[in-house]
Amino acid sequence: MINLEVKENLAPEDVFFIHGNLASNRWWMPAEEVWKKQAQGKTHTGSLIYGEFRGCGKSSAPKSLDEVDMQLFAADFISQIRTLDRGPVHVVGHSTGGLIASLMLAQAPELFKKAVLLDPVGAQGITFDRSMITAFEQMKTDRGLTGAVIGSTIYKNDSQSDFFQQVVVEDAFHAVKSVGHWVLEALDGLDVRDKLAGVKHPVLVLHGEHDKLLPLSDSQALAELLPNGQFAIIADQGHCANVENPEKFVGLVRNFLFS
Repeated sequence: MINLEVKENLAPEDVFFIHGNLASNRWWMPAEEVWKKQAQGKTHTGSLIYGEFRGCGKSSAPKSLDEVDMQLFAADFISQIRTLDRGPVHVVGHSTGGLIASLMLAQAPELFKKAVLLDPVGAQGITFDRSMITAFEQMKTDRGLTGAVIGSTIYKNDSQSDFFQQVVVEDAFHAVKSVGHWVLEALDGLDVRDKLAGVKHPVLVLHGEHDKLLPLSDSQALAELLPNGQFAIIADQGHCANVENPEKFVGLVRNFLFS
């Protein structure tokens, strides 16, 4: 079961959001507050649609490594969008969700308009040191370690905030026990450049200036690979601008998608 949440009448047009690894739909909550404020007094007909991939949030956990596959995750969301029976939607993906979003554009181009990829995993995946696999196994029984790892991805993170402790850490601790290091293994050795080279949609690839998790060069290469790709650095932000500076993040998304 793939969990979707639909927040009606908050945007000019429908926007589908996909979170990153060890996250959930709740990572979009800070940005949603900005969307709500900007929707006040306006007659919007578009929805914010949030999707959780397998093992995260309220979506079912994968039974094996075979069920952790980026193209399968993309197909999951495509099926859900078709079930919603809406017109073409925009898509926004963060980190691993950015790679999934780009694959959705390739698999079902007719379902989408524009895309924003926030600090996405690149078209050649990621090669992780094997020590990360060990760390993920340790995180399954150590909430504090999980918090330290996920907190390191958020620039200038307030580790004592209620949002971080009750949402970010809780959802990461759930996900690491449900899907664990399988996502890392699915990204290791991945190469989908041939599939993404044919994507014709307008795509904005954003990368935080202080992102220490994923290489800026991978985001640049992805934008160059996409025929209508654009690349921009988000000044003074890290890997998670949607949490670090939701006002700036929403502004960038709105300006690109609705202009």
